[in-house]
Amino acid sequence: MSQENSNAAWLERLMALECQDATYPVAAQNHPLIFASAKGSIVRDVEGRDYIDLSAGFGALVLGHNAECVQRVFAKRAAGDTPSEFPSIMHGMGDVYPSRAKIDLLETIRSLMPAHLTRISLAISGGQAVEVALKTAMLHSGAAGFISFQDGYHGVDLGVLPVTSRSDFKLPFKKFLNDRIAIELPYGCDINLVADAVKTLKSMPCGFAGIVAEPVLGRGGVINPPANWLDALAKTAHAHGGVLILDEILTGLGRRGKWTEAETVDADLVCFGKALGGGMPLSACVGKEAVMSAWPKSTGEAIHTGTFFGHPLSCEVAAASLREMKRIDICRLARETGAWLFELLSNQLMGRPDIEEIRWGGGLMIAIKYNESSGVAPGAAAMDRLRGLGVIALASGSGGTSLSLTPPLNISRELLARAVASF
Repeated sequence: MSQENSNAAWLERLMALECQDATYPVAAQNHPLIFASAKGSIVRDVEGRDYIDLSAGFGALVLGHNAECVQRVFAKRAAGDTPSEFPSIMHGMGDVYPSRAKIDLLETIRSLMPAHLTRISLAISGGQAVEVALKTAMLHSGAAGFISFQDGYHGVDLGVLPVTSRSDFKLPFKKFLNDRIAIELPYGCDINLVADAVKTLKSMPCGFAGIVAEPVLGRGGVINPPANWLDALAKTAHAHGGVLILDEILTGLGRRGKWTEAETVDADLVCFGKALGGGMPLSACVGKEAVMSAWPKSTGEAIHTGTFFGHPLSCEVAAASLREMKRIDICRLARETGAWLFELLSNQLMGRPDIEEIRWGGGLMIAIKYNESSGVAPGAAAMDRLRGLGVIALASGSGGTSLSLTPPLNISRELLARAVASF
């Protein structure tokens, strides 16, 4: 391998061009890693070294890298449906001229949802799906005030930043935000605190539009809420004319061993991303008819649109991935493998002086919580050490105190056992 093709050389080229507000150049001073190729649960870097991937693109690649169902879509598009036919459309012009791939995806998503979630709005990123949900709640309620929760992550676009918890994301833009749009409460707090916050918002000019919550805190370090807490949030929101928005960008579509938390919680709007696209940039806000109908019926021009909303290739990959996930019963796989991995980690790591807790969010969503006394940002330090040992995992939790594991849901137990041995 030439020095010019090393991870370090590629990283230097990146740092010469990319905006300096990037995580990796700082995090990767030790054991730099530049992706070159990947298959299944293995990533290969530019130097030809393999890594066991316990991150799966922030939890997005539930079928692993370059899944066969995705490759079939690409192969078909390259060849055309028949020798005499044009290749499939690549660009469907947002909401103006839809493609059959978009319609197929909408029908596929709907088939996986509980009966009360019937309307779908597509976007590109998870933050955009949350933006659609917030706008929908505003139109439905006629208000603009929200309740969100500490350590919750809902994106960093200006529209959703008020409901994202981390101050380091918000402080540089604080003067541009209406910081009265959201009241932040402790995750899993007493429901009476939520009711009091609703009353506070209703006494203000912004009013009360809704509650935004993750079914399990993901980036916050895999923290579960108390039993029946989400149900109580829904009842509180509905009692005051607001909606409950579930942010399932990370947790939905199999990650926690179910398609959506809305199977058992009366959520009005549910946001999906990550796993939805099968590796392509795609997200969706799915909601109740009565709530989504707050959007005015278009008279020729949509008031919320985007050039690449409903992008045909993304839609085709997503529909193929969802069908494959259903075929192999991805939810069952996540539950069974997740329970096995949680037990393995608990048996091998608990009792170590640097480990405080192993957290299981259900399915294949696990975090290792380090003791605060084990150093500054111990989860980030573990992430760096593991990368040097050929394992990719991501730091999480306030201050980087945890290490999160969100591997492909079809990862083999043999690979997981090898990775855990590195811990």
